[in-house]
Amino acid sequence: MKSTMTTPRRPLEGIKILDLTHGVAGPYCTMVLGDLGADVLKIEKPGRGDASRFMNVSTRYTDDIPRTGGDYFLSVNRNKRSVGIDLSKPEGKALIKELAGWADVVAQNFSPGVVQRLGIAYEDLAPLNARLIYANISAYGDDGVLSNRAGMDVAVQARSGVMRITGMPGSTDPLRLGASISDFGGGIYLSTAILAALVDRATTGRGQEVSVSLLDATMSMLANYSVAVMDGAADITPVGSGHPQLVPYQAFPTRDGYVVVGAGTNRTFTAFATLLGRVDLTTDVRFQTNQKRVVHRTALIPILDDLMKQRTTDEWIAALEDANIPCAPVNDLATAFDELHQTSPNMVRTVEHPVIGKLSQIGIPFRFSDCAGELRRPPPLLAEHTEEVLAGILGKSTLDITALRAAGAIG
Repeated sequence: MKSTMTTPRRPLEGIKILDLTHGVAGPYCTMVLGDLGADVLKIEKPGRGDASRFMNVSTRYTDDIPRTGGDYFLSVNRNKRSVGIDLSKPEGKALIKELAGWADVVAQNFSPGVVQRLGIAYEDLAPLNARLIYANISAYGDDGVLSNRAGMDVAVQARSGVMRITGMPGSTDPLRLGASISDFGGGIYLSTAILAALVDRATTGRGQEVSVSLLDATMSMLANYSVAVMDGAADITPVGSGHPQLVPYQAFPTRDGYVVVGAGTNRTFTAFATLLGRVDLTTDVRFQTNQKRVVHRTALIPILDDLMKQRTTDEWIAALEDANIPCAPVNDLATAFDELHQTSPNMVRTVEHPVIGKLSQIGIPFRFSDCAGELRRPPPLLAEHTEEVLAGILGKSTLDITALRAAGAIG
């Protein structure tokens, strides 16, 4: 889908975000809003900045941390302006309150009790701006027995049960998912809640507080297991690349790699068995329906493994696609990102970073017919926009800014 406009407008143009988040989940949420056109002010501690500036696996982005940030920071903080404000200083807290009067949305993910101690909780800022939407994201929410505990993605994956259903069959070792699914899922859920609150405000004229926990978001993404476990007492255990409720629906070894095949329905299983030259499998009483194949998984999968080893990955992909059977090669990340140039050309982008130069970015996944998201700002340098924001938004003079810097309130 392509925009019909010559110069697409941004759907959240004019929405102003005061971003007090750090780490991953909160910054990912505000990046999504920034991608859609919101003006995001990222508040960072002078001299150090967001903790994610120090999260780095690449050797390329280590020369100027924390000023530029490591590869993790560079991945989830584009389309933002960085403002260095020290919230431990009275003058810094006063600036946050001024900016809350400007903002449509305040987003925060401090540890439990911190915003109350700092005097910048919803009840502190709402009287300053009746239209303010105050968005919280935390590990465990604010109304359960864990509400006073801090947590991170790995802890939430553990508590949610995800680490007990991930791994190879028979394994008892807990395994974290390779992607930070709790962090990113929580960020997406919070951005959805913020957008819903903005729509509600358009009707009522009033702002409100919205909250998402990483645990709630993660459990919500386990929806397909919820009824089976809570009502059916099902024991969901690791099945490798497979699926507890669909068989065959997993990776199979080929002569030179692996291919994923999704043939969980009876129709696709018949097509798959025919392609393998084993149509007899479809009449075997153990494999006639998906429900039976789930029960007799351990009998069926070794048969399929042996058959799939007879051809190369490319040969199987061609044959499976010709038979209209869902399939894919099992790529490494380098191959996946390289393929993205062909499979989704708009999802591989570059921005010009003031220190790094050309910086690769994953594109914006939303597609609109009458507007568009935009990569208009690279990830900011630490405190890069402090003076610009204080002067341009709050009207601070040069003398004001000098005094704030002398007090250690800004960076």
